[in-house]
Amino acid sequence: MTTVWLAGGTVEAPAGAVRTSGVWHPPGAVLRVVERGAVTAVVAGMCRGGDDAIARTAEAVAGGRYGEVCALGGSYWMAVHDAVRGRTVVSGDLAGMRPLFTAQNGRGMVWATDAELLAAQLGRGPDLDLLAATVAAGSASHWPHRSVWTGVDRVPGGYALVLEDGVARTVDVRPRPDGRSMESGAPEAGAALWTAVQDYAGTAGPRVSADLSGGLDSSTVVIAASAVTPVVAVTYGGPLADGEDTRLARQVAAYTGAEHHVSAGGAASAHYTGWPRAVPHAPVLTVASSALDADYLPPARGVSPVHLTGHGGDVVLESSTAAWISLAQNGRTRQAKAAVAERARRVNTAPGPLWRAVKEAARRGRPYALERAAEAVAAGQAYGDGPGVWTWCPIGAPARWLTGHGRRTVAAMLDASGRTVGDVDAGEWEDWAALRYNGGALHDSAPLYAEHGIVPVTPFLDNEVVAACLRIGAGERRRPGRYKPLLALARPDLPGWLAGRQSKGNFTPLLYEGLRAHRRELHAVVDASALTAAGLMDADAVHAALDAAVEGVGRPPLGALESFLITSWWLSRITVPAGSAR
Repeated sequence: MTTVWLAGGTVEAPAGAVRTSGVWHPPGAVLRVVERGAVTAVVAGMCRGGDDAIARTAEAVAGGRYGEVCALGGSYWMAVHDAVRGRTVVSGDLAGMRPLFTAQNGRGMVWATDAELLAAQLGRGPDLDLLAATVAAGSASHWPHRSVWTGVDRVPGGYALVLEDGVARTVDVRPRPDGRSMESGAPEAGAALWTAVQDYAGTAGPRVSADLSGGLDSSTVVIAASAVTPVVAVTYGGPLADGEDTRLARQVAAYTGAEHHVSAGGAASAHYTGWPRAVPHAPVLTVASSALDADYLPPARGVSPVHLTGHGGDVVLESSTAAWISLAQNGRTRQAKAAVAERARRVNTAPGPLWRAVKEAARRGRPYALERAAEAVAAGQAYGDGPGVWTWCPIGAPARWLTGHGRRTVAAMLDASGRTVGDVDAGEWEDWAALRYNGGALHDSAPLYAEHGIVPVTPFLDNEVVAACLRIGAGERRRPGRYKPLLALARPDLPGWLAGRQSKGNFTPLLYEGLRAHRRELHAVVDASALTAAGLMDADAVHAALDAAVEGVGRPPLGALESFLITSWWLSRITVPAGSAR
């Protein structure tokens, strides 16, 4: 399969590149080019719109209705050029699985769907400051316009690039909550999900492969797909898997008649048991679980052109407790208080501290929180570790891994983000941060999945599904005491024994097993880290955190530890352009 990338602007054409309607791409790439009058649309990826729909969309976009660029079903890139207006509009998908990047090369604006391509042409190296900040702050969501390459910017999911009269700007094309209730919005969400799943499955060939973890999301995808084609389902099993997940996966396979393969699992599939040969586009957690994927994915290899997964369902079907802060921000105090009281009852704690944390986060807003977080990082202190509810920017132990130089750098980045992004709705902010994280991770993992011989597709993150779900506000999608309530409303035809499940297992046992088994090797990764060599992070502090995690001391920040190890490994594997600058 030819790797698809697109590029335009003042970019230097890569060796062997082909130009179609003003867009550079590799030879053999599958593109759809639709012309209507002076307007031309170039589409790559998986777009469910026909040529007439693409033409109508392109005319609307050329006329300034930029939100239409992501309105068609699927997950795709679209470049629209209007020869009369001299305007070009380029966009990826809403979730960021089809990303878009920009840079300045001295002759003007360059755009491309491949960040490494721009970094190589411009002689740019990795953005070590951003990578250190991601580890310390737990997320790169506070800098949505930065890529992992210095001088290469990202157009965030939900935004489009407009080039006109020699000026480039980004415009917001996100679907926004429109006041609909979960009950009124559920039918559209359910119909969109079924269309997305069954289109992938129905066009995959005589049968399609799919993940079947035993959770609600992958189980729903397998049920939808099995209605139109035979399914080969693969499940991670064995002694380190969650037993309830495995049991439910078997039940779903029996219910659908899927050909079901459950892997042997065990210690040989633990995290860090062999690093992948392929290098992802950016540091991504899939690196750590390469042995797990190698254990359960082989029966799916070569079954169909695409491999169905349930990734992203957590994001669009439900919101985090940021929804409570959003309710308070929007004056829905009674609903927010009721949600907090129900949470307190379920975890057997007093509601007062929870409600005060929610009220304070809503009243103070994001700029205040980022300013305080910056101060905490600079001082090497914790901030925002609230009593079990979402906070704008929690600063915990990983910030203490930063050196003095690292603290000053990350503090300045947080402070600048608070001032430039400003105040936002907590629920929408977290929804889009989580959406972009999941979409970006799937894009960045593509080389790793190619090593296993599959091309994953994620119906939950297709444009029409994202739009249908996120038009229902965060406060509506989270209901006290109910797990992913939107799914049961959206698909009342799902069996009750599935839709009524209230939890999902995790792979934490595999992580601990891997940390214990590969302790010495992981300490060597810390010693060789480019983040410590650059003076941003203290190797001794990370060594201590790794030892504490292995020995079960305290509550180690496992996510940050994984992020540091994977980022350090990635930095050791990438090819940095000669003469590049940090």
